[in-house]
Amino acid sequence: MNLQFTLFGRMCLTALLVGATLTVLAQTAPEATPAPDPAFVPEGNIVNTNVRVHDPVMIKHKDNYYIFHTGRGVSALRSADMRSWQRMASPITPQAWHKEDIPEQDGSLWAPDIHFRDGKYHLYYSVSAWMNFNSSIGYATNTTLDPGDPQYRWEDQGKVISFRNGGEGVNVIDPNVFVDTDKSVWLVYGSYKAGLRLSQLNPATGKLLDETNAGVTVLTTSLGEGVFLLKSKDGYYYLFASRGKCCAGLESTYQVVMGRSRNIRGPYLSKTGESWVNNRYSLLMAGDYSEPGRGHNGFYTEGDTTYIVYHAYNREANGTSLLRISPLYIGQDGWPSVRNTGKLFQRMQ
Repeated sequence: MNLQFTLFGRMCLTALLVGATLTVLAQTAPEATPAPDPAFVPEGNIVNTNVRVHDPVMIKHKDNYYIFHTGRGVSALRSADMRSWQRMASPITPQAWHKEDIPEQDGSLWAPDIHFRDGKYHLYYSVSAWMNFNSSIGYATNTTLDPGDPQYRWEDQGKVISFRNGGEGVNVIDPNVFVDTDKSVWLVYGSYKAGLRLSQLNPATGKLLDETNAGVTVLTTSLGEGVFLLKSKDGYYYLFASRGKCCAGLESTYQVVMGRSRNIRGPYLSKTGESWVNNRYSLLMAGDYSEPGRGHNGFYTEGDTTYIVYHAYNREANGTSLLRISPLYIGQDGWPSVRNTGKLFQRMQ
């Protein structure tokens, strides 16, 4: 059935205010936003919905798809077809450590990420507060996503990393966990405030392999938020992140950029060979007149298709951020594309 937004609208306002804090106060992009190019506008079998979301990530459990996104205690949605979504109870309840770590924490948790590994679903989320860039990342697990299952129970595993060990000046938000083909587990995180970082996790605990985080890798010094890491079947690691202005309705200029490397620690390079360490990138997806800003993506793979799942500020909805799901293709240059080239991106499973 379709979502009812009476209460959900309040959550969306919180999400938008949260995003506005991160973008306007700390994450002004250092480069001018280029004009949209039709080659960077999604086309093909796009799922456009009227579901209001911010910073979505998607996964499937049995016959249903699940979206987790920024909201009070992390917001959750369920659908059988990717089109009609039902609101679910938040998977995360307030934890004592949230306020102990971030005293101004108000229960709104941001930009979640989820994956399935070793018989459990692993949900990571950002803990921060309005006008506070001392942020942390938390972590919860469950053996099922179906609230009707007797085994359904989210267990908070505590803090994974914080502003204390996440890197000097780094805003420790927007986690994405990547499991490599050798079973090593990695965390990417950060924002425009001091950039993006990569740290290795302990597969047994889901937390830092080294609590001091001494081996942290600097991916950028100011570029990006909402970072996501994929590996293609030809062996490239691809980094995707969002830049530009978000959370400003029709004034948003959000877009998704990318770089790639043969080594998970980088350096990640643009199409022209410039490094992400120097905040250079190539454009994957931009806005247009109908949707001026598109960004903060997750990726989900089913069969031969990898989908980019993101929010878009829609003109017909007066700038509201709506859920969009689009196939990811490969262009003639061998790079990912949202243009329908007829050749799907092949993700390493």
